[in-house]
Amino acid sequence: MTTPANPLELVDGRTAEPAVALAGVLEDPDDGSLLGTQRASAPAAVERALAAAAAAWEGGGWSDLPADARAGALRRLAAALDARAEEIALLDAIDSGVPLAVMRLFAAGLGDQVRAVADELLAAGEARPLAAAGRRVEVLRRPWGPALLLTPWNAPAAAAVGKLANALAAGCPAILKPSELAPSFTRPLAAAVLEAELPPGALQVVHGGAEVAQRLVADGRVRAVALIGGQATGRAVAAAAAPRMAALQLELGGSNAALVAADADVGAAAAALAAGMTKLNGQWCEAPRRVFVAAQRHDELVDALRAALASMTVGSLRDAATAVGPLAHRAHHARVRAQLAALGGEAHATAPAPAGDGFFLSPTVVVGAAPEAAAEELFGPVISVHAVASEEEAVRRANANGDGLAGYVFAGDRERAFALASRLHCGEVRIGGTNVLDLAAGSTQSFWGASGIGAHGAREQLEAFRGSRVVGEEDPALPL
Repeated sequence: MTTPANPLELVDGRTAEPAVALAGVLEDPDDGSLLGTQRASAPAAVERALAAAAAAWEGGGWSDLPADARAGALRRLAAALDARAEEIALLDAIDSGVPLAVMRLFAAGLGDQVRAVADELLAAGEARPLAAAGRRVEVLRRPWGPALLLTPWNAPAAAAVGKLANALAAGCPAILKPSELAPSFTRPLAAAVLEAELPPGALQVVHGGAEVAQRLVADGRVRAVALIGGQATGRAVAAAAAPRMAALQLELGGSNAALVAADADVGAAAAALAAGMTKLNGQWCEAPRRVFVAAQRHDELVDALRAALASMTVGSLRDAATAVGPLAHRAHHARVRAQLAALGGEAHATAPAPAGDGFFLSPTVVVGAAPEAAAEELFGPVISVHAVASEEEAVRRANANGDGLAGYVFAGDRERAFALASRLHCGEVRIGGTNVLDLAAGSTQSFWGASGIGAHGAREQLEAFRGSRVVGEEDPALPL
């Protein structure tokens, strides 16, 4: 098997191996073989990273660069990432279990992702004049300051690059701490940053688990925190940042609901749901998790779902024929299996999964479970199906969780489908499909309820790292 690269720190323009060995190990998801030990940056390296980011902020080494200079640096970074796409794809596939063919799509788009952020910065600008009867008054958009980026293991490079590109575009010197479970992409990332000749303090990369994250979040030099992770982690980050009111962007999960109406095309709905629940091996924050279907179509939908899933190939992340690869790591595999057992009802495994020590799980349809039991996000290729007596009940149950990342609606009547979708308390509702890419140019979605703070959307992700400052000449005629 291919061994992933060791992760790299990047602090003040210099790279190093993380010095601390953690208790956890890294294993190949295909067969459970040992790849290495999880690593952490030493406390001194973390302090140097914080100091470098603060210096780049206070001294203006990054933050005071004009927008076109920052955009130019980002475009150089994009080109350097383009050149490393295949390396990043392989490392991310091994770290996440997601099929290499899928990770190649993500990695091939990293450069374009960064270029789009650079374009958005120039389109948004950094100053807007206000009408003030001849006086000069402007609203300035300025970076909050050093930004901490905490990124996940399910799409390691794509999640990290999206956050760091927006932070850097805004003018925030950034500190990236990737998941200790998926750190390998940081070696080609560090090489790309150095090749792009970003100023030394612009981006720091440090490693570790919860202890390192807690230290970074609590440090007063960090002015903004962006996290992609679970709800429990999001609450911990929010609590740690609250005393100093650091700016937050928390992109958390949810148990996303799908509604299947009585007049829906059940075959098409089943095909879409099967595709959605298995994207990234089910390790996708917007995957459909709970299906509320008109009672008279319940059995038909379950049969169609099982048939659609049974046709999928569950296999090695390295195999081009694989549709569903292994889960990312041993502890996650055990957690998903435990959650599946706790759901109750009847669990129907579908496609055969490879034998051996890999972290495979057959895509599974659960029927007969109580809807309340499916409230917790289950981050794997599992979906529960629940019969409902009416569309009103479907909407009520879908909204009962209090989270709101994504939702799905399948109905035969276009207008009623849209009406149902507009009542779901979440940031994005797709009608008739479960794809990953935006529904249309200009799409934006807020993270509703327990699913986070902030929003997706090109402008929103940039503005999460900036605040408004109005500067202007006083009006002597004001009465107060």
